[in-house]
Amino acid sequence: MTESEANRSRFGRVALSFFLALCLHAVPVWLVLFGPLYGLPNVLELSLDTINMYRERIFRERAAQDVSGQAALPLHISVDVRPGPDIGKRVSKPRSEADLRRARDVQRAIRRLWERMSPDSTGYALVSLSVMENGRIGEFVVNRVSGDEEFQAFLLTFLSTLKSTYGGFAGPGEPLWIECEFVIQPLASKRAS
Repeated sequence: MTESEANRSRFGRVALSFFLALCLHAVPVWLVLFGPLYGLPNVLELSLDTINMYRERIFRERAAQDVSGQAALPLHISVDVRPGPDIGKRVSKPRSEADLRRARDVQRAIRRLWERMSPDSTGYALVSLSVMENGRIGEFVVNRVSGDEEFQAFLLTFLSTLKSTYGGFAGPGEPLWIECEFVIQPLASKRAS
């Protein structure tokens, strides 16, 4: 193939691409401009009646297939709902002496970790902690929080560390929710007398 034949071939492909692009764009423009003159529907409008007709047809056909023996596999939905604290029930009061002992063990662990970590900003948080049957801390729910992003980041780090380091020292028992308040206040400045 000579160079002139290659140029002609390349020019032919470019012209064909241009022609096809022109046709591709001309058809929708023609439908928008001249479609209403010939009674064609406007391509920019959606016909809800037509959409609903097709939708109903699909559902009818699918129902007919199910009746004819080609039923789809049954759908199984399972939701894991963990028991949380009841709204009207006090969650900080244990139900028995064993629950009280378990709550004190968790409280001691919280106090030990709280004394080791040093927060840099002030804030307040009300947190519910779940003590699972095996004595480990399962999850925590922050009910109320006030403070800047630095305090919230510290609180999240503290609760995550508590959850990961607390090794089920509370011992086995019934699941239990414990409500805790975390308060960091600025030190009061002493006035010179």
